[in-house]
Amino acid sequence: MLIKLGSALKADMWEMFDFGHAVSTKELKEAIQKFSQKADEETLRTIVKIIKIFER
Repeated sequence: MLIKLGSALKADMWEMFDFGHAVSTKELKEAIQKFSQKADEETLRTIVKIIKIFER
């Protein structure tokens, strides 16, 4: 399942588990805001679907 998700996201497996350095909640929210401002509608819809899966 994770391999299929990685393929769909065009991401290597290591990228899916690379959490980078520890950052604050504020920095994470800022990163999400910056990303969402640049993303097209299709990408935003995909991200919302993924977030809803994790909300379960």
